[in-house]
Amino acid sequence: MKPLRICLVSGTYPPAHCGVGDYTELLAEALVVRGAEVSVITSSYLGVQPTHGSNPTVLPIVSSWALVGALKVSHDIMQTRPDIVHFQFPTTEYSSHRLFDLLVPILRLWPRRAKLVVTLHEAISVRKSFVPGLFRPLRHWLSGVWANAIVVVDQSYRDKFSGASRRMQEIPCKVIPIASNIPVSQMKSDDLQKLRERTGIAKNTILLSYFGFIQQRKGFEQVLEVLSVLRNRKICAELIVLGELAENNPYHRELLRRIEHDQLDRFVKVLGHLDRHAVSNCLAMSDVCVLPYIEGVHPKRGSFLAAAQHGILTVTTSTAKNGLFPDENVYYVMPGDVEEMAKAIQLYSGRRVPIGSFPWPSWTSVADEHLELFYGMLPNVGRTVCSLSRPRNC
Repeated sequence: MKPLRICLVSGTYPPAHCGVGDYTELLAEALVVRGAEVSVITSSYLGVQPTHGSNPTVLPIVSSWALVGALKVSHDIMQTRPDIVHFQFPTTEYSSHRLFDLLVPILRLWPRRAKLVVTLHEAISVRKSFVPGLFRPLRHWLSGVWANAIVVVDQSYRDKFSGASRRMQEIPCKVIPIASNIPVSQMKSDDLQKLRERTGIAKNTILLSYFGFIQQRKGFEQVLEVLSVLRNRKICAELIVLGELAENNPYHRELLRRIEHDQLDRFVKVLGHLDRHAVSNCLAMSDVCVLPYIEGVHPKRGSFLAAAQHGILTVTTSTAKNGLFPDENVYYVMPGDVEEMAKAIQLYSGRRVPIGSFPWPSWTSVADEHLELFYGMLPNVGRTVCSLSRPRNC
């Protein structure tokens, strides 16, 4: 039986540093395991390595996301002979270009049509406007209104999208939560202890971790405040930062100066951008991961999912939950409540739950949800989903 052919289109793909690019790679791999033939169309200038003749087939062939390349990119997409063309939006490469927004309508008019799906990884306004500063909403509307189906990663995005117009309400829209881009560490406790020693973490220290891109809306300053509170209380605590603090970034530069001014430089280790397995091991060796999002945690926060699925204590912010949720091993506080974060760490630091004790989303479930949508759009295509217990090339 002919396998389902899927072409994923994403402006970024590993090794580029972009969460949507990581998502695209993991979705592609999960769809392959479930029996699909997958191609990935992505940018040619980000160091992505092509993989011809494999599954998934990675094709870094988009030299620019400007309008001038619209017909060529459309042709390249259709050369993969897809049943489904699945766009990922947004990525860091689309922001100043218009190509992405026209690909969906162009392919909808292509002679050999495939079904077109757009995944929205963030809430967008689809309000029509011709005011120059509000051109982006119109672009989103063009992309969405021509799609055969929309995928959103949170219910709130669906509500906003479907409320834009009658046409938007008619487009099938499916909520598929994300899974973590970080695998669960396979290191044993003795090896994790040795890793702590190699990282320079003193014995009998409460090791805090922070993971993710460091942006103002993610509240990294509050992690430093929590560390200061603990140190002032004579509690031996240190922090590893699994992300970059770059001198050429004004916000990062301010944070680095603050670390120095508050005399925290001896207790903060900035490890920079790490590969997935290194991040996983660093999370596993820490006693608590602190993620004080300014607006509260969101289901699409991959950093939160990465920490929580490791079973370590995770302290984060929420306007809907409060206190320790034992099965999740997550302590929720109101955004900005540094004292409550420090209290949670003092009370529960080092608390762990077994891996898998809470049903966080997996890439298997994410792939199955996508396939259910795809096959529903293609009633004449037979299902070729593999059992996970069968070989990869079944």
